[in-house]
Amino acid sequence: MPVNRSIEEEKYAVANNFGDDFDVNARPEQATSGAVKSGWDAAESMTTPSGSFPIDFKASENLQVVKFLDEGGPFATYKQHFLTNKPGKKSYICLTPSGQGCPLCKVLDHRADDKRAFTIVNLSAEGGPQRQILTATPPLFRTLLQANSSPQGPINKNYWAISRTGEKAGTTYHVNAIKARDLDEDWGIKQADAEAFIATVETYTDVVIRETPYDQLLEIAEGLRNS
Repeated sequence: MPVNRSIEEEKYAVANNFGDDFDVNARPEQATSGAVKSGWDAAESMTTPSGSFPIDFKASENLQVVKFLDEGGPFATYKQHFLTNKPGKKSYICLTPSGQGCPLCKVLDHRADDKRAFTIVNLSAEGGPQRQILTATPPLFRTLLQANSSPQGPINKNYWAISRTGEKAGTTYHVNAIKARDLDEDWGIKQADAEAFIATVETYTDVVIRETPYDQLLEIAEGLRNS
């Protein structure tokens, strides 16, 4: 059963400026301050592998078969600033939910975008199955939330084929349930091999969502304000 939702319908056009360009490698490192939460309830209630870094899942027009691994919803829910006027298009975790107040919000009057992060295994990854992070913007998250609540859910029960069509405000996400028994015949993926790989994969925790200290964010905000 496909679950589709248009960005235009969600009226979250601003999210398009953040989703495709976001790079996990650009996350500055710091111990968590409480700005990042987890679970379906936290995600829904938000207001308006190998190597040194996790690998981001990128939805495309090509169908990709994935398996969601987190129980109870996203492993991290947070807000993210994406500063396009800073060299390298740096992204920063918003500190407002932590109670400290966020310099990027206060000094620059910049709007942070909602993010929800899931641990997945991408069975369609080049080179073979791969643990990845799927970071959902609001429109994609609502599509996943529908899938989670559908008769085929929860989303960590089945496999899912994910794709996207259109551009910017016309983007639509497609999320289709796949039963394990259909992997081989319909998708050319051996069920036993997929399950064996998945059994070796650990879920991510919120420590991979790297924050920047308050003092550094304040310095960045004041520098941009005065530039």
